[in-house]
Amino acid sequence: MAFTDFSCVYYDDGDKLGKLLAYAALIPYVLILFHASAFYCRRCAARPVAPPEPLTLTRLLDIRRDIHEAVIFAGLVLNEGVARALKHLLAHPRPPATCAKLDLCDEFGMPSSHTQCIAFAFAVHALLCARGFALKSLSTRLVEGFESIALLVATAMVATSRVYLGYHELEQVAAGACLGMLLGAATYATLSWKLWAGIASSPLGRFFHLKSTLTSSELDRLELEARFYRKLKPE
Repeated sequence: MAFTDFSCVYYDDGDKLGKLLAYAALIPYVLILFHASAFYCRRCAARPVAPPEPLTLTRLLDIRRDIHEAVIFAGLVLNEGVARALKHLLAHPRPPATCAKLDLCDEFGMPSSHTQCIAFAFAVHALLCARGFALKSLSTRLVEGFESIALLVATAMVATSRVYLGYHELEQVAAGACLGMLLGAATYATLSWKLWAGIASSPLGRFFHLKSTLTSSELDRLELEARFYRKLKPE
């Protein structure tokens, strides 16, 4: 047996497809780190304003952390907690044919937390891309469409890897996918709460340089963007 350098996902030595799927199983970890860093490092990575450059509203928003990235990250953490709690509650065993080889016979497998995590991310991203879709420019639609398809492919690869490598049975992966998309949709629904705008504008929000973009004002911004691109089109 061989395994990946990070997280020790086992696959049969010499199995090229298994090796590919083993590395695909690490995608959920990458997504969690991405959303954590997207919130934390937003202001750190902002380009400093030169003295002659005016501090416009666009520039002010650019150097603030989006509170919704924190909400999505919190949703990912909660999603993982739900998966682990259900594993102990349901006590559904790992596949008996492979659990001994993987040294997992003393652990439970319902639902697949890897699949649940990637399905959660896909659901949130797809719904965010669909938000105000008709008002977005063609380039934005194409980029977001490509990102959604890429996440869908990643979801399929992660789900396939958990069954192919013997970590889970098919029903465990299916349960993880359904639950992940359900919790992802629920998290997306919370992003429109006015609570986040209130937190961002509070003294605490100003201290942490927070901003809230997924409100009605964002749809107004998308409408202005759509009008701008329509003016650029030749008659």
